[in-house]
Amino acid sequence: MKWKAQTTFQIHGLNQEKTLNELAKIVTLEKVCRESKTDTIFECPYLKHKKVEKLLKSKGFQIVSMRHEGILWKLQKIATSYGLVLGVAVFFILQLVASQFVVQYEITGVDKQSQVEITSFVKKNFPNKKSAIDTKQIEISLMENFDSISFASCMIKGQTLLVNIKEKLLPNEIYGQFKPIVARSDAKISQINLVSGTLTVKVGDFVRMGDVLVEPFVVDSSGSIKKVEAKAEIMGEVYNLGESQHFSSRVEVSRTGKTIVQNSVLLFGLEIYTFKEENNFKLFETESEDINLIKNLPLPFKLKKTTFFELQEKTIESNFEDVKDEFIEKARQKALQNVENCDKIIEEFYTLRHQSNATFVDYCIVTKEPIGVFEGV
Repeated sequence: MKWKAQTTFQIHGLNQEKTLNELAKIVTLEKVCRESKTDTIFECPYLKHKKVEKLLKSKGFQIVSMRHEGILWKLQKIATSYGLVLGVAVFFILQLVASQFVVQYEITGVDKQSQVEITSFVKKNFPNKKSAIDTKQIEISLMENFDSISFASCMIKGQTLLVNIKEKLLPNEIYGQFKPIVARSDAKISQINLVSGTLTVKVGDFVRMGDVLVEPFVVDSSGSIKKVEAKAEIMGEVYNLGESQHFSSRVEVSRTGKTIVQNSVLLFGLEIYTFKEENNFKLFETESEDINLIKNLPLPFKLKKTTFFELQEKTIESNFEDVKDEFIEKARQKALQNVENCDKIIEEFYTLRHQSNATFVDYCIVTKEPIGVFEGV
């Protein structure tokens, strides 16, 4: 190992003599070796290597390599390494000190009570140093100072103080404001799976929309009534109905194609001129429209055009048997509009009712589906 601190440069570039002479004026150059017209190796004092490097770069030379040697360079390198080690050591020391304190508070199990309020209470009344924290005392203080807390448990995990809270149940929460389960449609009960509550129906019963299926209470062995949440899965055969009507004789009204027109000129809503064709239609319907006559004048002249369409009545005779399938399908489509899930259809049928010259088709689609909902939903 060399004791003298030296830096060896290997440079590449043209016109090196002028630059080397300029360097020799500010530093001592040793062992200058011209390997070629463009490559030179030389040594300079280690403490001056930055000045040399700066001048070479300013002259546009390429520094192929730069190697340091000597005791001074070794000491500086060691000092730099020790500085890093010292920084790491200081970091771990600070981390070790910080680990002795609680820096985070986690509150769980609260609903009505504010987490911020509980955290502030603990920070204000208890130290944050782990060795000085009495978790049992924190639990007791929380239950004494917060009426809504019935139980509290604390533990330290890492740098976090975990506080688990159990709140007191209020009377409304003990007994509940429970609602009964009611039928959402007319149906025949086909299956019941009761979880809690009291049934008011059984399999095979017919119910109407709004009938109570499960009451939100139970009767215990002593005969006392206790409110509970009504829970049950109730399946029913729902009857979805659709109707169509057929008349063997009906009157149909249609336009003949004949029209007459009546025009009126209005100013500020007042009629100032009228042209009317004579209306001899026995049966008619009208359509009216307002047309602006003048666009560029401020006076609001309007033309009110009324068209009269002549109508005629025809008596249509129809035999139900000829169009029976058509009216059955109409009734079926109306029934399908009430079916939420066609995959659950278990039966379809229709009935006919005759009255005077009318025939009524009642179509029924039976589906199996849940029928229980909470009252008011």
